[in-house]
Amino acid sequence: GLSHVLEAVSLIREKLEGKVPLIGFSAAPWTLFYYMVGGSMRKNTENGERWLREHPTESEALMDLLTDVVIEYMSAQIDAGAQLVQLFEAMGEHITQPSLEAFALPRMRRIVAELKSRHPGIPIMAFARDATYCNDDLIDAGYDVVTLDCSTSRAAARASAVAKGCSVQGNLDPTLLRRAEGGSEDAVRAETERMLLALGPDRLIANLGSGLMGTEDPALCDAFVTAVHELSEDMLKAASART
Repeated sequence: GLSHVLEAVSLIREKLEGKVPLIGFSAAPWTLFYYMVGGSMRKNTENGERWLREHPTESEALMDLLTDVVIEYMSAQIDAGAQLVQLFEAMGEHITQPSLEAFALPRMRRIVAELKSRHPGIPIMAFARDATYCNDDLIDAGYDVVTLDCSTSRAAARASAVAKGCSVQGNLDPTLLRRAEGGSEDAVRAETERMLLALGPDRLIANLGSGLMGTEDPALCDAFVTAVHELSEDMLKAASART
């Protein structure tokens, strides 16, 4: 079971003492399906699409079941103390756009509709990594925040989201946090400034555009967080002075 996750959510919420919001999380149905039929990040990457083609009825049934599970899991996290939740479609790279629109998007729409029905005051976030072309569809479905991966056009994505009353999250390239790949404090701060100028500083959750690999330098991670706080504060003060 996952009771330990819910216990951890409640404990973390208590320990945070209101200093920062607690974000709940779940993988999305297509991502769970993809792993269940034997796919991985680098091996058997065709398995998911092959199942959709060769077993469409069974695939629909399994994805509907996974959707039910995700709804209950995310709802339970909210009940345990999560103040917002993110649905993560991590395997967008391994599904074609027609298949995503036929199989994945309908389930993502149902998830946000049900969560909004149960928890109307809780913001719901979505991250369709390597498939952010569907962000407008996710906004229209009711998600409050859409996440940008490293390849997403920042200015266009922000303009589209904000025009529809949505916020954005992202999208610093995590390779900048790895010294072996050329990362440095100066590079992190410079790219963070470019990110904030394009995406924020308001209606933005400053974050990465992809996950961590475990080889990041903690000092560079700290440089990113520090740069976000310092630069965004300066930008907000400047904007306030202009008005």
